[in-house]
Amino acid sequence: MNRPQRIMTRPAWTGRQGTGCMDATTRRGEAHVTISRDAILHNVKVIRSRLRPGTRLCAVVKADAYGHDAHIVADTLCNFSYDALEGPAVDALAVATLEEADALGPTPVPVHVLRPVEAGSIRDQRQMLLSAVRTGRVLTVVSAPAAADLGRLAAALGRPAAVQIMIDTGHAREGAAPHDVPAVLAAVAAQPALRLAAVCTHLVSSEQPDDPFTAHQLAMFRRIIDNLAPAAPLVRHVANSGGVFLHPESHFDMVRPGISIYGIDPTGRPTAARPLRPAMKWTAPLLMTRRVSRGQSVGYNRTWVAPRDTTLGLVGVGYADGYMRCFSNRAVMIVRGRTAPVVGRVNMDYTTIDLHDVPDAVPGDQVTVMDSDPLSPASVYALAQLADTIPYEILCRIGPRMSRVVLESQPAAADEPEAPAQRRQAV
Repeated sequence: MNRPQRIMTRPAWTGRQGTGCMDATTRRGEAHVTISRDAILHNVKVIRSRLRPGTRLCAVVKADAYGHDAHIVADTLCNFSYDALEGPAVDALAVATLEEADALGPTPVPVHVLRPVEAGSIRDQRQMLLSAVRTGRVLTVVSAPAAADLGRLAAALGRPAAVQIMIDTGHAREGAAPHDVPAVLAAVAAQPALRLAAVCTHLVSSEQPDDPFTAHQLAMFRRIIDNLAPAAPLVRHVANSGGVFLHPESHFDMVRPGISIYGIDPTGRPTAARPLRPAMKWTAPLLMTRRVSRGQSVGYNRTWVAPRDTTLGLVGVGYADGYMRCFSNRAVMIVRGRTAPVVGRVNMDYTTIDLHDVPDAVPGDQVTVMDSDPLSPASVYALAQLADTIPYEILCRIGPRMSRVVLESQPAAADEPEAPAQRRQAV
């Protein structure tokens, strides 16, 4: 695969500047996470290799791009591409809230706002909604009153508002109940200032290939949309990351992957069958070292006692930064290519590691807190397993004190998946 190139066919989009983004050469001495553009674009290629030609790709960048910095990720997806692709790497972006959409600023691709517009909330959210309509965001409606309110606001603005209907097929969350969908559709059609652009649902167990509930959801979705009579063709989108890789029948017109954009397998386990590359690596400098004697305790509540004379290292990350307290006496970090166990309690601002097996470590050494190697004992997968959670939570917990650093393009590997060139289409 060719190296990624910044697209020059349109003015480069930079969005609104994030507060934590910096160049990879600056502030190396501080704890930070690096975000690899190559990894993100590689993952897009892997995803596209699973799609039929013409299937659109909407990348989910909610929750600050799952902790990766939405500005870095959106810039990568909108302004960088491989030669095999025409234009931006993706066809659309998706966020959770109006606030997230507003924070992105202008974008060269459509942005879907997944949280539904609430009936009666127009007054409280008026400015955000006006901004969303002006910038062409695709807004979600799940009730007739909300559609009516939004239609009146768009009419007053003199601008059409693009909307999508989210259907609840089993998540019992924000979607419209199946029996309410005709009324929502009628309410949208009754508002001249609304343009129905898409219809969607959300899969609840797509990461489990044999769960029959996914087939149940898809069958329900098909029944509902087959009975719709929209005035114009709709973009149908259902597949999350699990749907992309494990349920090709869920792809419809557009897929909506989230976690796989960032290189995490939707099953929560890395596999050669889906060669995704984690885009984030978390590092911090070794602040100081200290010799302790056998029998000396470490940290709050004396939960670790040195079994031998050893050297301890202090790392400037703690649970305030998202390095969870449950990693105490369980996780490892990587120093000079060797593992160093976490010992004692993880503090709010610091974590202590045992450097017995890294006797040459010195203050200033870079410590890998979370590795981008999916097979590393300090990978996001390993940390999620220790915390009895999913990689999503580990990534989203990493706090704002950790600056996000862009790792720019590196020479490409030879084993890249092929994806057909696809022309971008508006949603």
